[in-house]
Amino acid sequence: MKTKILRKISGISNLKRNFSFFDSIKISNALKKEKENITLSDNSQIHLRKNTKDHETFDEVFIDNIYNLPLPIAPKTIIDAGANIGLASLFFKMKYPDSAIALIEIDSGNLEMIRKNLKGYTNITILNKGLYNKHSYFKIFDPFNATNSFVIKESTQDDYDIESITIDQIIDDHSWDTIDILKIDIEGAEKNLFESNYQHWLPKVNVLMIETHDRMVPKCSITVMKALDEYDFGLYTTTNGGTLVYYNSKFLQ
Repeated sequence: MKTKILRKISGISNLKRNFSFFDSIKISNALKKEKENITLSDNSQIHLRKNTKDHETFDEVFIDNIYNLPLPIAPKTIIDAGANIGLASLFFKMKYPDSAIALIEIDSGNLEMIRKNLKGYTNITILNKGLYNKHSYFKIFDPFNATNSFVIKESTQDDYDIESITIDQIIDDHSWDTIDILKIDIEGAEKNLFESNYQHWLPKVNVLMIETHDRMVPKCSITVMKALDEYDFGLYTTTNGGTLVYYNSKFLQ
């Protein structure tokens, strides 16, 4: 009993980094009961589905605070690749309200949740695309029967679920000069992203937050690190959730 109480107090304390004390208690109680809709004091809502990974993802973002890092600037431009149900972008938008965010997600069910969780927020672009290093077509697979590990495989124009989008295209479409935060969690597709056609956009990234998936696609990590080494990125930290955070050395000067 004592351990459970201490864990609850610790969870509320971590939630208070992002929410009011009242809302932190309310969220903590709702998570314990696995509620699907949590209405906060400002009437905004957090939506989490039962029997999915949504509650686990919420814990990572708002209790473990895996994206809550000290940055020397307030980010203005953010790409959230592998946005899942939008909780990372919700965190970024709460912490950096003036930021513009492009979310990329391949699953239609997750997209519906993104729209719910980011309702009322502005300067948000939601893209039902697969992030890749060129234009291509993909089939979507769910190898682990989960809601946070969908993968894409190249297909043909005659038989596909979604098309790709490149980071260069996102930059051009938004007329961005830099990407202040590039968050990537795309279940192994990061290997392709950092294999080629990164020379134009990668130097424009200030902070990279990436989870690599060597267990799914061999040599993801080394492919990413090789590309980053070309542009003098340095590893800043590794979060509790396994996300690697790199800073562009020019960004720190």
